[in-house]
Amino acid sequence: MRRCAVLVLAALTAFTAAGAAPRPDLVSLSVLYVGEEPASARAKQFTEFLQKKVRHVEAFSRAAFQPAQARDFDVVLLDWPQSGAGGPSKQAPLGDRLAWTKPTVLLGSAGLNLAAAWQVRGGSG
Repeated sequence: MRRCAVLVLAALTAFTAAGAAPRPDLVSLSVLYVGEEPASARAKQFTEFLQKKVRHVEAFSRAAFQPAQARDFDVVLLDWPQSGAGGPSKQAPLGDRLAWTKPTVLLGSAGLNLAAAWQVRGGSG
């Protein structure tokens, strides 16, 4: 888990460094974790780690998340396992692909699951 959290921190740092326009420092970012229930051990590990690194962090359940809830956040972390009750579905928690514009870090199998839900063409192998 610690290694995963460090990778998330690296991704957030990349968001702040990318682009021509000045970006806020990492400590000024507000981050939204969308994944397991906020009281789950995994969600707590991410939020507790990030609380020390960013201005504000909140967690929302992936099942109950509405895309409009991300409006006031700088970056979204989407944590979505490939199997189990939270596995792939026909509906993406981030809503319509063309309407989603928020910088997003994909954790677990979120990339695979979003590709399936958004019917993104491509493959691996």
